[in-house]
Amino acid sequence: MSQFRRTRAEHHERLVPHTIGGVTEMVLERYTTTVPIPPRDWDRLVRGAVTGATALTVAGSIAWSTASIGDLLAHAVHPVIAYTAAAAFDMAWISCMALEWLARYDRAKAAAPRKAGHFALVVAMAAVCVHGVLAGGWQAVAVGIIGALVSAVAKGMWTMTMRHFSVELDERSRQWVERRISDAHARLATAAVQRELARVEGATADMHAAYELPAAEPTPTDYEVALTEARRIMPDATDDQLRQQLAVTGLVDPLTELDLQDDHLHDHRDDRVMTTVPAKRAAREVVTSVVTSPATMSRRQKLAAARRLDQQSRKGHPSRPVTIETLQQQLGLSRRAAAEIRRTVVGD
Repeated sequence: MSQFRRTRAEHHERLVPHTIGGVTEMVLERYTTTVPIPPRDWDRLVRGAVTGATALTVAGSIAWSTASIGDLLAHAVHPVIAYTAAAAFDMAWISCMALEWLARYDRAKAAAPRKAGHFALVVAMAAVCVHGVLAGGWQAVAVGIIGALVSAVAKGMWTMTMRHFSVELDERSRQWVERRISDAHARLATAAVQRELARVEGATADMHAAYELPAAEPTPTDYEVALTEARRIMPDATDDQLRQQLAVTGLVDPLTELDLQDDHLHDHRDDRVMTTVPAKRAAREVVTSVVTSPATMSRRQKLAAARRLDQQSRKGHPSRPVTIETLQQQLGLSRRAAAEIRRTVVGD
């Protein structure tokens, strides 16, 4: 049995080939398709109607409170000023509810606008009641009380509407959302700091250029200081020999340190070789302590250097002595000589 379905016609256009006398051209073809019409979404319509009714109620509350409180304040100031100030009474709790809605995923942040909104609502209702009492007569008093309830009804409808649209999160999901928001705020703060630093650096560069001031030179690293001292002590040594000399003492070029780390991770070589010396040891003392190139070192100096490398290798890894490959690389030894020195230092 076929089921009745509502449909609508949709008109389309497309290019199709058309051949006349052996010559084909692309021509425009218009065609129509029939598509089903989805059923009416009554839930969405009801939500839209409730939202519209809430907006009208809030607008009525603002109008009533502004008229009542403005008439009350007009006895003391100019009517323009009085009615402008009167509009702030309802706008205060409406703004607080908007802030509460924006902070709906952060309970601690939403608590302050919620309390402030309740306080602003009570103040607005009290002002409307006072206007009715001062107008005189039971009828005016009753009008004042009923008028005050208009703001309460508007706030109640707004609260119920926001609760319907909001989503209640469990504790773990709420913490996840708060962490993500915190990370986003941290990135925003970092961007602001970087922008400020860029502005200050730009202003400093402009000032140096305008007054022809000398540019500030970067502070040299321990490795750069030690390399300069090593070049002074060993003027005939090559760059590779200088780097090997500093590596024996524990100083490594920061640019090649990452490569050394990657090699040690894969080959399980000595981890300590790539580390820098402690800050308390001056770079000059480190360099001047070993001034002989590996090619001219005596056996005693090679044993002393091998013991230092072994201590560096065992630091943090007591069961990992220095390897033959490390001795070959750092002391420029053959594999047989490196193995002999390793047996003397390690004892196996």
